[in-house]
Amino acid sequence: MGFLNYNAVNYRMNKPNILFWDIETAPIVATTWTLYPKAISHKNIQQDWYIICGAWKWAGKPAVQAAKIDKPLKDKELCKKLRDVIAKADIIVHHNGNRFDLKKLNARLIFHGLAPLPMIPTVDTLKEVKKVAAFTSNRLDYLAKILTGTGKLDAPYELWLDIMKGSKAALATTVAYCKEDVNCLERVYNYLLPYMNSHPHVGVISGQVRDESCPKCGSKNLKFNGVRVSAAGIKKQEVQCGNCHSYSRIKFK
Repeated sequence: MGFLNYNAVNYRMNKPNILFWDIETAPIVATTWTLYPKAISHKNIQQDWYIICGAWKWAGKPAVQAAKIDKPLKDKELCKKLRDVIAKADIIVHHNGNRFDLKKLNARLIFHGLAPLPMIPTVDTLKEVKKVAAFTSNRLDYLAKILTGTGKLDAPYELWLDIMKGSKAALATTVAYCKEDVNCLERVYNYLLPYMNSHPHVGVISGQVRDESCPKCGSKNLKFNGVRVSAAGIKKQEVQCGNCHSYSRIKFK
C-alpha cells in the first residue's frame, strides 16, 4: 500500500500527457445450428460489432470523460473523437489494450476511412503484470480489488442487448461502467508502476536528462546504490527513485 501516495507529488512536476482509456463494443450477432460450434463463418454474421462508447482520463486530472454513439451501429463520429483525444497523448495506458482496445479502434478507423493514430508509446498493464508477478488472476477487476480495495462495476450482458435495441438508459449505464473501468485502470497502474521494467522514459519525454531522471515517474530524486554486473559481464549503475521507489539501471561511468 505504500506506493500509492507518490502520485500527488509527481503530477506537480512538468509531466507528459499520460492517457488512461477504455472502450466498450457491441457483440457480434450470428446464426448457428449448435450451442457449441467449433467455428462460425463470417457468412453467418447478421450484425457485426461496433464501438459503443469510450472513456478516458488524463493523469493528474480528476475527471473521467466519455463519448458514446447516438444510435446503434453509427460509431464513426465516436471513433473520430477517440482518435483525436488519443492523438494528444505522449503515453497511452490500457489493460489488454494492445490486443483489444487499440486494435478494435484501428479496425473501425480503417473501416470508416479515417486517419490513423500517431505512433504513441503504450503501457499495457496486463502485459506488465504478467512479466513480473503470478497473481491468481490478471483481470483488471481482480487486480483492482486486491490491490486497491475497489473493483469494476457490475454490468449484466443484457445491457449490451438493450443498447443494440436503442435503449438510452442502458447506454448511460454502460458509459458509467466504462468510466469506472478507467478509474480502476489508473489505480492499478499506479500500484504496478514501480515494478514495470519497460515503461516509456517519462524523464526524457519531459525534457530531462535520461540518466538524471526516473524512467517511471520523471523524478530527479534518485539514489545511486552502486554497481550491478549483468550475466553478460556488463557493469551498470543501479538507481532507485526516492519518489516512486522503482529501480532502474544506467550506464556505468
